[in-house]
Amino acid sequence: MKQSVLIASVLGGGIALGAVGVAGIQAMKSSKPETAVVASAPLAQASAPAIQALAPSAASSTLAQPAPQASTPVAAAAPKPAPKPVHATHARILGVTPIREAGTEPKQVCHQEQVVHQAPVQDQNRIAGSVIGGVVGGLLGNQVGGGNGKKAATVIGALAGGYAGNQVQEGMQQRDQVTGTRTICNTEETKTEKIVGYNVRYSLDGKTGTVRMDEKPKGKTLPAKDGKLLI
Repeated sequence: MKQSVLIASVLGGGIALGAVGVAGIQAMKSSKPETAVVASAPLAQASAPAIQALAPSAASSTLAQPAPQASTPVAAAAPKPAPKPVHATHARILGVTPIREAGTEPKQVCHQEQVVHQAPVQDQNRIAGSVIGGVVGGLLGNQVGGGNGKKAATVIGALAGGYAGNQVQEGMQQRDQVTGTRTICNTEETKTEKIVGYNVRYSLDGKTGTVRMDEKPKGKTLPAKDGKLLI
């Protein structure tokens, strides 16, 4: 329907313009101005209704056109998630410092000492000294006097010699000493220093830190995951 109205409007306008052009040409060729005016007047009158008829059609076609629709706003694209950071799987060890703890503990201290003691006695009753002394004393007593006096002197000499021999042997036994050594021990409090741990300085993902460990790390790295040490 809209296309028909539009076509009719264009045709009507073309006819009117054609009629006006023809009338003008005829007026210029004609030697009689009155005849040209009279002839063009009916054409103008005939074209007027057509123009009037076309005007509403053009207006209606203009009104019939749909109003431009507002553009639908395009939703903004969602921002892309930030890339997940990549962490190192191992931390590099920069230094290891032992942690020392001072204290005291009992300790047995021993040393050797020289001692002198009496030699073991073989003849506890000193019989040998008594016998030898008695024999010597009897011989000496037998040299004194004669008869019964000689016998008495022999007995007395033997008794005196036996006692003297016993004392002499006792003195010899007491002076018979030997030298030796013995171990003497006592308990003393001594100062001690022991290692109770290690401070380990490391580098991980461009950052440095320090961690305490009970044992000294082996190697030059420590295992890590997601930016943290696995110890």
